[in-house]
Amino acid sequence: MCGRYTLRKGLTQVVAKNGSYALSQTDVDCLAQSARYNIAPTQTTPVLRKRYDASYELEVCQMRWGLIPSWAKTARTLSPMINARSETVAEKPAYRAAYQRRRCLIPADGFYEWRKSRGQNLPFFFSMKDDSVFLMAGIWEAWISEGGETIDSYTILTTHANALLAKYHDRMPVILDPERIELWLESDVARLGLEERNHLFAPLDASLMSCQAANPMVNNNRSEGPDCLAAPAAAPKSQLDLGI
Repeated sequence: MCGRYTLRKGLTQVVAKNGSYALSQTDVDCLAQSARYNIAPTQTTPVLRKRYDASYELEVCQMRWGLIPSWAKTARTLSPMINARSETVAEKPAYRAAYQRRRCLIPADGFYEWRKSRGQNLPFFFSMKDDSVFLMAGIWEAWISEGGETIDSYTILTTHANALLAKYHDRMPVILDPERIELWLESDVARLGLEERNHLFAPLDASLMSCQAANPMVNNNRSEGPDCLAAPAAAPKSQLDLGI
């Protein structure tokens, strides 16, 4: 699962992670936004998607986190569609069309997961060991109101947890290395065989990731700033005993 994530750095790193894809300087500048330490559902954040008029070029779009199906009568959904299971995304009516034609990349440099202990939800922060930016697989949709208002929204695909995440949750976001970016954006996903899909949606190698205790202030979606990553000075013993 991925319920909160971070985007703290200027994202010139994204260009190097795109493999064969190019970003215009305008889009690179657009990514140099204020640091975000607690991106939450329904908030608007940068998403990368293919340009309609050029192959191997990406554009940066600001989208709402929490997919709104194009056929929905209202932008309000009963529950935010913030994650889609990679195993079933091709069959679910809310995701099927977007999976076929509107796939995207969500830049991040970390995400949070929670573990319940003694009645408390304790947050933990997961990132790359080198603290670099990574790209999560996503799908997006355009919802148009009766008045003509358009809202672009997205959801993040998830897969089963790797060895590190499995201590906290059974799901994690699909994080794409450069080798799999082209497969995700260019392939006819309906024609992929089981082995190709398993490769595409495989969890990232746990040895590339790190984990640290985070500040419970992130439980409030209005919390922001570097303090979100600072574990309380007197962290609960149950949190410290996890050996992170």
